[in-house]
Amino acid sequence: MKHVCWLFCLGFFLLFCLTPGFAQTGTTSLRGTVNDETGAVIVGANVKISNSQTGFERSTTSGSAGEYEFLALPPGLYALTVEKQSFQRYVHTNLDLLVNLPATQNVTLHVGSVSQTVEVSAVAVALNTTDASVGNAFSENEVKQLPLEGETSLICSACSPAWPTPATERTCRPGTPETGR
Repeated sequence: MKHVCWLFCLGFFLLFCLTPGFAQTGTTSLRGTVNDETGAVIVGANVKISNSQTGFERSTTSGSAGEYEFLALPPGLYALTVEKQSFQRYVHTNLDLLVNLPATQNVTLHVGSVSQTVEVSAVAVALNTTDASVGNAFSENEVKQLPLEGETSLICSACSPAWPTPATERTCRPGTPETGR
């Protein structure tokens, strides 16, 4: 009985204390279909997504309906490459995938040899047709400019000589004669 109670407590701890950490990671996804010029689906096309900045790379093949899907991708700028024998290689660079904003990129392959490449390098706004989630990208400067909890006293001490500091150990409250407010 003692072991059962101990195992129950351990299971409870693992379930409720460790799993919330997994939810803290922001990811995105990319899906689409691979078709030829006539609109027919292409089965078995090699689809690769890569991020040259991080070295991240993942590959899959298009399914029976020409579909492909990459789940749980780290947000970033990606290149999508699609290849199939007897078709020109398709490369889409500067594909910006945002946090919690699933993207759809349908691909049309043209008849030709794999040595020929159709390259798309324009940055297009990703349209989320998968669900109702909304995501946004923030630059490093925008993140650095966000106020932090507990930073108020630090800012006030830097801006006002009347604000209490540990060195002076003064008490300074709004409305007191010391502050003049």
